[in-house]
Amino acid sequence: MKACKQGAISPDNKGLINRNLCIGCGECANVCPTGALVLKGTKMTVQQVVQELKKDATNYRRSGGGITISGGEPLLQHDFTLELLKAAKEQGWHTAIETTAYADGEVIEKVLPYVDLALMDIKSMNPEVHKKFTGVSNEIILKNAVRVSEITKTVIRVPTIPGVNADEEDILAISKFAKTLHNIKTIHLLPYHTYGENKYELLGRDYLMKDVMTLTPEKIQALKTVVEGQGFECIIGG
Repeated sequence: MKACKQGAISPDNKGLINRNLCIGCGECANVCPTGALVLKGTKMTVQQVVQELKKDATNYRRSGGGITISGGEPLLQHDFTLELLKAAKEQGWHTAIETTAYADGEVIEKVLPYVDLALMDIKSMNPEVHKKFTGVSNEIILKNAVRVSEITKTVIRVPTIPGVNADEEDILAISKFAKTLHNIKTIHLLPYHTYGENKYELLGRDYLMKDVMTLTPEKIQALKTVVEGQGFECIIGG
């Protein structure tokens, strides 16, 4: 196999691909003689996305549903996200967004008015814990949560991970915070699972959570009871 233009792929590299050199140019897929490497993802305009979404427009009307913009974090591409939401509203579709709200306040003010439902992650109320496991403070997230809930209907979602935030005290703190917000009736608990482990292997990266155990049904029920004790509907899995 020939090396790509950046030198990221070569028979001399472990696993053929040197991830430190990879810039996502796609040349490795072009030179792969067996076609085993495929560059995933397609660049599309807002208009092209809308045309694709129109294929399911009948289902939106029949079900009362619509589109959900997910990620990653869609607010990192807030200009595109905003234009896509505007186009969806022009079609009369219900709009939802999955977000951490880790964004500038002006982005929240621009984008959220076009969102009918915000599915917002809150991982921890403890700033030290939040920074340790996500790399950033939760200050902006908690501040924006207030504004998000003022603008649109909001569901709080908690990725629930043993050793991070799966204690009853953690879930109670998040639930109490949710009571200070607006337009919130439901909290989703998203129990940790290992479905993504193979993706790390494919990317040549170490999966650092191999020793994390999934929650038992009994533990999940105990956390659900905490949420319901604060007056919220609690859905497991979201």
